[in-house]
Amino acid sequence: MRHLFFFGMCAAACAAAETTSVQHKVGKKFTVPAGAALTLDTFAGAINVTESDGNAIEVTLTEECAAKDEAAAAPKFANLEVAMTQQDARVGVTVKYAQKMNFTWEEWPPVRLTFDVKVPRQCDADLRTFNGDVTVGKLKGKVNVKNDVGTVFVGATDGTVTARSRLGDIDVTACTGLIDAYSAAGMLQIGRAPGGAHLASDGGLIDVQAAGGDFKVSGNGSEVQVRFANPLTHSADVETSGGSITAILDATTAATLDAESSPLSTVTARGLKPAGVPDGVSRATLQAKLNGGGPAVVLRAGGGHVLLRGVEPMPAAEPAP
Repeated sequence: MRHLFFFGMCAAACAAAETTSVQHKVGKKFTVPAGAALTLDTFAGAINVTESDGNAIEVTLTEECAAKDEAAAAPKFANLEVAMTQQDARVGVTVKYAQKMNFTWEEWPPVRLTFDVKVPRQCDADLRTFNGDVTVGKLKGKVNVKNDVGTVFVGATDGTVTARSRLGDIDVTACTGLIDAYSAAGMLQIGRAPGGAHLASDGGLIDVQAAGGDFKVSGNGSEVQVRFANPLTHSADVETSGGSITAILDATTAATLDAESSPLSTVTARGLKPAGVPDGVSRATLQAKLNGGGPAVVLRAGGGHVLLRGVEPMPAAEPAP
């Protein structure tokens, strides 16, 4: 069952002189059974997904272009191909632009898009845009996000998160399942990752506040900072070339350390007291047991140093909602 909840349009003058924009809003509401899923695939535009306690997926699409009036805007809007469909519990939204890119002094694409979507809290989300920020609220399900340019932000998720961005930062607040994230040039900032994480970046900072589960990092020219949750339950493998690694562990963590820096740098342990290693001593490699040994923590900095730092135990993490 689906309901059309509005279809409107308005023209508004921008504050800047001699600049006018024409804006259209299109929306649909779909009532969905349990097991809701959203697929949104667009050639461009920002995507904002928020959770609700209802049983509907509500899609609002804002279309805007620079034009002096509706008549001037009509040819630009006419090239938009918008489809909003439902099959059982899955809602699909697809937007294409029929005109191919030609040499022009005008902004491309000619129409700017913003998607505001409300979904049931228990919902899978598969979101793809070429140029636009993507923001996802607190969902229970599988979240899959891909863009080319723009940031990706995912709130506390009870499920899994897969995120890809070529030129944007990726931020994940928390996730109970596996986080699989890659950015070619942006930063990766991860909060709580009790379900494990596979992270990769070419040049961007990688920062994890509470790493757990099956944890792997692959950096190329990336600086890496990771704080590991205590207790460790799985091995961890952190590698970067052209950057340094800072690994932070609770002083009471049981682990088997295997760290190696670049030939011109060092591995230093402070505040951890690994077996047989004096505090603060630097060396090219370090293999030692911490508090009797435990899961392996392998650290490889191909172009920088490795710092192992001990801190007071962190408070127990609250489960993601």
